[in-house]
Amino acid sequence: MIVSKTSKMASDFDKGETIALSLSYHNKSVIRFISSVITKILARNNMVYLQDAIITILREIIVNAVKANSKRLYFGFQNLDMFEEEEYLQGMEGFKSFIIDNQEFVEEELKKSDYKVVVYLKKFDSGFSIHVQNNSPIHPEEMNRIKTRIQKAKTYNDFSEVYCDVTDDTEGEGLGLVLTILFLKNTGIGVNSLQISSNDRITDTSLVVPFQLKPVTVMNKIQQQILNEVRELPTFPENILDLEKLCANPEVDYRIIADKISLDPSLSVSVLKLSNSAAFITRRRIETIIEAISLIGMKNLRAIIIASSARRILDERYSSFKQVWDHCNKTAFYGRQLALALGCAKLAQNVYLASLLHDLGKIVLLSTSSALSEWMFTLVRNRGMRTSTVIEEVSIGISHSSIGEKIARKWNLPDYLVETIQWHHAPLNCSAEYRDIVFITYLANKMCSIEDKKYDYYFLEEEVLHRFNLDDEKAFNDLHEDMKRKYNEQNAPKR
Repeated sequence: MIVSKTSKMASDFDKGETIALSLSYHNKSVIRFISSVITKILARNNMVYLQDAIITILREIIVNAVKANSKRLYFGFQNLDMFEEEEYLQGMEGFKSFIIDNQEFVEEELKKSDYKVVVYLKKFDSGFSIHVQNNSPIHPEEMNRIKTRIQKAKTYNDFSEVYCDVTDDTEGEGLGLVLTILFLKNTGIGVNSLQISSNDRITDTSLVVPFQLKPVTVMNKIQQQILNEVRELPTFPENILDLEKLCANPEVDYRIIADKISLDPSLSVSVLKLSNSAAFITRRRIETIIEAISLIGMKNLRAIIIASSARRILDERYSSFKQVWDHCNKTAFYGRQLALALGCAKLAQNVYLASLLHDLGKIVLLSTSSALSEWMFTLVRNRGMRTSTVIEEVSIGISHSSIGEKIARKWNLPDYLVETIQWHHAPLNCSAEYRDIVFITYLANKMCSIEDKKYDYYFLEEEVLHRFNLDDEKAFNDLHEDMKRKYNEQNAPKR
């Protein structure tokens, strides 16, 4: 099983042993296996926040190493000497189209050849190193081009600068190098951690990742704009704050709250709509505010008021982001059902609300620069990345989960919501008090991402899976299928 093999490698790595992974081609199963090893190594060393950055950098390095071997193979097919200038130029004219149009053929020929790529992982006291070696040298002209691109990439602070500046993408390598350097700069790993060397036999690309990262001080225009947006967001209106206080009073007369809600038509609609949703199962349809309060209780009513108020503020200030809210609604449904299925029924409503609001920072992010955001998502898709989160972090220096956490604190939301919004991508970083809420929201979110082909089981945090006895992939998949079935039943057209 992949899970057990990669776990064994991660354990050997922690013992100080050198891990070696050999490959001929960078197909999906190979990248998934290597990514799983990296994910577990980072998690075991409390560096899970670097997961997407390291995996993306490593993938870029591996792709370039395989491409270098493929080039050697191609020049051999053409009977050309790549170190003879005229023959090199002649071969390069057809190489790019060759590897694009003949990927399956190239993969099979590389497997039969002596050309290999080996990834070495080694832990030491202050950090760990990654070496990617391929048994073909770099052409001097290409080495000069790589050095020039790296120096240029060091001048960029964020992707808004790259967006208008990158024009030369020979062989598709230029943007990959820029991406790598920005990751190293903005994560605090450091641009000098990457080294490329070559002799007449081997090309070695190395990356040293320190356990103690340098402080990140980059503040760019887009990040400042986003932080200003958060500061300028309106707080909850006075009537909402009054309602929250009333909900916290165990002696309050339900009729007082019902009358106050009825004065706000939009809030009334939201309360009735959410009260009748899949989150709050009741025996009959709720028609009035007083019925809603009586049946769902004060704790759930407060959750509905918070959720509806948050959405109203964001929808009034920004364009409606139906896709984001649809994802949140589905995650919330999964979250509640998972809480019930995993023996955490008492947390079901909290998980529902946390899941409903987990991506509220994404709306502010997407609203700040729509053109840049669209380009970021295109980049994610074209370069085979699992999620846009890593691009957010290097392009603006702040992720949507961090933006959401700042909004949650501004609105004085309950601590469990702040924790979940902040750590829904990195659940191992949450406080022990809210572990189960964050873990279940994480699973619900990842199930939705798996359906969107962004993740698979092998990337999930083992500690989360173990917490709920989901170490077996079949058990996880069966539970996921049950969630999908219940969701489809709930959303089936009414006859």
